[in-house]
Amino acid sequence: MYYNTDILKSADGESICFYRWKANPNVPFKGVVQIVHGLGEHAGRYNEMAHLLQEEGYSVYANDHRAHGKTAEMNRLFGYYNGKEYFDDCIADMHALSNLMRSENPNSKFILFGHSMGSLFSRKYVTKYGEELDALILSGTASFIKVLGTIGLITASTVKAFKGRERGNAFLKDFFFGEFNKKFKPNRTKLDWISTDERQVDIFDADPYRTEDFSLGVFLDIIKNSKMVNSPEAFKATPKDLPILMFSGDKDPVGEMGKGVKRVAKQYEKFGIKDFTFNLYQGGRHEMLNEINAEAVRKEVIGWLNQRI
Repeated sequence: MYYNTDILKSADGESICFYRWKANPNVPFKGVVQIVHGLGEHAGRYNEMAHLLQEEGYSVYANDHRAHGKTAEMNRLFGYYNGKEYFDDCIADMHALSNLMRSENPNSKFILFGHSMGSLFSRKYVTKYGEELDALILSGTASFIKVLGTIGLITASTVKAFKGRERGNAFLKDFFFGEFNKKFKPNRTKLDWISTDERQVDIFDADPYRTEDFSLGVFLDIIKNSKMVNSPEAFKATPKDLPILMFSGDKDPVGEMGKGVKRVAKQYEKFGIKDFTFNLYQGGRHEMLNEINAEAVRKEVIGWLNQRI
């Protein structure tokens, strides 16, 4: 174990659990990375990537989002969310963690690294706080998936009108996660879509912090914000001089088997990001950091970051 955990208070007083990996003191210090995890997982899954960054001279921080991981465990409310806007609350938590990072590492370079839902959080975050960052890394991001998003938005809005935002919904859970796995029939597990590395799939399948049952408001806000962060306004609001690395597998259903992430890449290029790098890995699924070629992917990420920091 290369980290410790702690609790911070967010802007609304909510207690948020976060991880801290301190940079190796025996190498030159380079900067601070905030990792932003995806839907249904937790920050502890990034221990290996964070350790590699530690050894390169970076300190790493990552919080468990509301309804996830150790943040949810404190209240024994996995998947439960009773707020008004999930993205805005989680981005406020990220900024609270960023402020703590700055207090502990003044005058440092700051990097944001978001995966999947965390990449959507990060893309919205930079429209508000992008000037505070020195680099952005996006893993397994998505364009707005028109069929999945439209059906999900209509269904979630209809159910919300009758049952409210706090209740779970089995149909939406199966609709989202099940649709992703359909691409890989016959399925060995319900998580085949995350990686071709069966060992990594089995580790996540057995993870006690893995969550799929979420309040309706979480699903609804993901769909709404997915549409928002893929709007021209969001790309326009991204600082043009912010270096961005984006990577995905070309068999990632969240990225529409490469088609969706290519649309995102074209938008970043269209709206004038000066330093934009896009890597699409052949045969890779949703979690390139847990793929069979994960070691090479991690080294490429760190190499890109070292060149900029």
